[in-house]
Amino acid sequence: YDTLYLALDYEMSKEGNETFRIGSRDVPLNKSIAVSLKPNKDYGQLNGTAIYRTFGNSRVYVGGEWHNGRIHFSTQEFGDFTIMKDSIGPGIIPISINRQAARFKIKDDLSGIASYEATIDGAWVLMTYDNKSNTIWSKLLDPAVPLKGMFELVVTDNAGNISRYSKMIL
Repeated sequence: YDTLYLALDYEMSKEGNETFRIGSRDVPLNKSIAVSLKPNKDYGQLNGTAIYRTFGNSRVYVGGEWHNGRIHFSTQEFGDFTIMKDSIGPGIIPISINRQAARFKIKDDLSGIASYEATIDGAWVLMTYDNKSNTIWSKLLDPAVPLKGMFELVVTDNAGNISRYSKMIL
């Protein structure tokens, strides 16, 4: 591509949400572009405040870094973008925990799961995550060695919010 005609638009909804329309969602990008936006709205404390790509009622976390009142991010897609704050940690729901396996549902309603880590008495435990079902479960490296001790699961979302679950497995 040697010429790109780019249409930009801004809209503030009745609820006070800013929407930045960058180009047309139907136009593909060959490489990612760097974007810098200066919002008209004051977002207060910026921890957990990031860019989300929106289409209809759904949204996808994009991220971004704040510098001097502007948010900078890169994207490989045109479309509608908004700024949202995620201050709630991911949910951790135990399904089953015993000496053979530990199984949980983990979910984050806004920015999504960034990482998870499980330990028993401080020793790392291998976990497998199925994004479709939001299920995480332990994988024993040595089936002869059961899960025993203080089990801890730490889940972090893309906004940096952390949730913890601990249980003694006897």
